[in-house]
Amino acid sequence: MATDLRPAYADIDEELFDVDQIPMTSRDVRSVGEMLFDVDYLARQLLMDVDGDAAGTLLRSWPTMVAAAEDLWASLPGRRPAVDERDRPITSLSAQAATIEASLSGRTAWPGQGPTSPRIDQMTLTFLNAASLVRRYGAEIRHEQPDAHRDLEAARTRIMHGLYLTAHAVNVALHEHGRDRVNDARSAGRRIHLAQRHSPYAIAPTGVWIDRISACENTARSYLTDRFAQALPGEAMRPAEDPGRLAQALANWDIQTHRALARDLEPSNILLISRTQGLIAGASMVLVDAAATAGVLERSDRLVPAIADAGRSWSNLASRWGDLAPPGARLEEPLARAAAEVRAAYRQVTHDKTTLASPEVIARRPGLPQAVRATLRAIEAGSELAVVVAEKAAAPDLIGPARALSRRAHNDVEAGMATPPAEGDFVWVSPTDIFAKRLVPLPPPVAETLRAASDATIDATSSASAVATLHQREAMAATHDGDPGLRGRTVPEAGRPPIATSTGPRR
Repeated sequence: MATDLRPAYADIDEELFDVDQIPMTSRDVRSVGEMLFDVDYLARQLLMDVDGDAAGTLLRSWPTMVAAAEDLWASLPGRRPAVDERDRPITSLSAQAATIEASLSGRTAWPGQGPTSPRIDQMTLTFLNAASLVRRYGAEIRHEQPDAHRDLEAARTRIMHGLYLTAHAVNVALHEHGRDRVNDARSAGRRIHLAQRHSPYAIAPTGVWIDRISACENTARSYLTDRFAQALPGEAMRPAEDPGRLAQALANWDIQTHRALARDLEPSNILLISRTQGLIAGASMVLVDAAATAGVLERSDRLVPAIADAGRSWSNLASRWGDLAPPGARLEEPLARAAAEVRAAYRQVTHDKTTLASPEVIARRPGLPQAVRATLRAIEAGSELAVVVAEKAAAPDLIGPARALSRRAHNDVEAGMATPPAEGDFVWVSPTDIFAKRLVPLPPPVAETLRAASDATIDATSSASAVATLHQREAMAATHDGDPGLRGRTVPEAGRPPIATSTGPRR
């Protein structure tokens, strides 16, 4: 379910002073369905990146995320006055999270008071924004109709799946935190009592938190069992009525990245930039393949391999910047919002509900020439962006978490990617700094390989840019109605904004 939140202001004058009905001015144009899909995406990314140092921040963020998810769940149309079987899992999960929050409040023992996870906070905000949309326009959805009913069931499944993945990520972080403590104790020659449940690394005090987060994870899993695969095919998929959306999303992304990089940027934001550039490369390969199928572009033996090489370089660079990002580092909101819109705009063209669409299906979608032209333009611009990111990698004052940098330094030396020390085995980061979880300057091997990865990204993106420039003329010739990057969005008719199901018209 979704709506357009840009009706004439005269239509909503009476609601301007209602705090729950203040018009959104953030230009977040995603539908509710796209928001829920993005929560799923962010949770998967979190699960891939999680480590023991992030355990405390993740644990402190978990109860707030569950509360936001329950708020969205309660706002979905068609909910009965009493709690029924369908609502019991989210109610139970909310109660479990509330007890965790109460235990964390005022606590001095680990994890204590401190920052929350910006990545879970981003998912929490997405849930809250989706709930605001549903409360505003959900009453107009005829939820008793079969299509709407299936879409609402898919929305509940998406909510619970995002919570399940996040709970699992918190659990993994807690286990990794225990593993780090065991390894630190062994390195210092101290004895430590291994746990007998879950894993040997579920040691005190993390063992108690593992028990409680595991209960949350099991609650979410019980809801998804035999439901996830059956419910998601019922998710609504609206047609792409705005062929200029991807071009606008990529143009805004280019602006926000350069604005951010003009400042002294946190590594967490450069990680987001690098990872999004990798996503752009991956989606571009899909669009180029579809464009060749549709006859918009001639098949090329150079274009897709060059884009793939650029994508791999961006991904490798992102993994290295990820080592420099401390667990509580914040993301710049305009940059994060622009990245989310890029993901949503690509998915609208490249996906068919829950799966990647075939080239034949994408080829039949309206606006493919505009999308191809926009994505090739983004690939072309990637070379300049890689140079700016490389300048950040050359900064002499870069710091990062001690444990992550120590691991990276030893791994790069052992892999032959960095210059080995002359005296043989060498301790790059002090064990004291690792144990205290301090931020330390980059060890020489890490600085060396970060610069090398930046240079490799410049080379790969330059090659991709040159090839993409040659193919842009074909896409331009296929676009007969002007520059899509300069065209405005489709404006809804005056009066009541349109209503549709999950991935319907955006706000």
